[in-house]
Amino acid sequence: MEMVTKFSLAEIEAAMPDNKRVVFYFDGNGKITREHSSFVNPVPNAFSLVQVEDCPFATPICKSVCYVHGLEKAEKEIHAAYQHNSRVIREVLTRADYREFVIQTFAKYISKNAPSGFRWHVAGDIFSVDYSQFICDVCVAVPAVPFWLYTRSFAYLEPLLEAKNLIVNLSTDKDNWQEALGVHEKFGFRLCYLTVEGEVPEDLPEGSVIFPSYELRGRDLPEPKQAWWWHTLDARQRQMVCPTDFFGQSEALRCGPCQKCLI
Repeated sequence: MEMVTKFSLAEIEAAMPDNKRVVFYFDGNGKITREHSSFVNPVPNAFSLVQVEDCPFATPICKSVCYVHGLEKAEKEIHAAYQHNSRVIREVLTRADYREFVIQTFAKYISKNAPSGFRWHVAGDIFSVDYSQFICDVCVAVPAVPFWLYTRSFAYLEPLLEAKNLIVNLSTDKDNWQEALGVHEKFGFRLCYLTVEGEVPEDLPEGSVIFPSYELRGRDLPEPKQAWWWHTLDARQRQMVCPTDFFGQSEALRCGPCQKCLI
């Protein structure tokens, strides 16, 4: 039986060289848990911003169906933390003397509390080249920890190539498909395709992941595979479908055991 997703939050304080105290929030939920936590007791293992406002290359499709719109209403404390992070990280990026202290604060928390995997952005995206470099520097600071992210900020990806422990997933849909395909061919990053109307590109490369929007999921049916959309897919495409999105979330159906986006 599908369980209700549980969210978690951790407040982290960093002392700056001028003695100013800067606070950040790490978040987590049952879906993105890895080996260090469980679906019902998720340990915060993500750093998030806000939807759309922090997504400079958001497409009309992803804006219209973004799951964070619902989270903003249902989890006000979590979303308030995203708004706080959005403000504070920008301040840090303008201060060279703050930057290294914050990188080390992130690295210390992640190494201790999320050793088996950390996700960038349950909400939000890479909003600048400077922020992309910051993400890279945190990843490099804890080389034993695997990191992953989903992004439409294709113009800001160059700095991330230095982080060998970061999995970059290109978020794509009908609106930015050709651009995403070009970036995949250039860098080899995985394609993660969001379908709202049921269409799926025939030339999705091996290793791609398909994310069906809510209306395509068969969770209200006795068996999700009875959903009309499932029957439009061939065997290869069915193997690409995100199981936690289509079949529902549980201890067995979460990012950790799945690994589709994490290898």
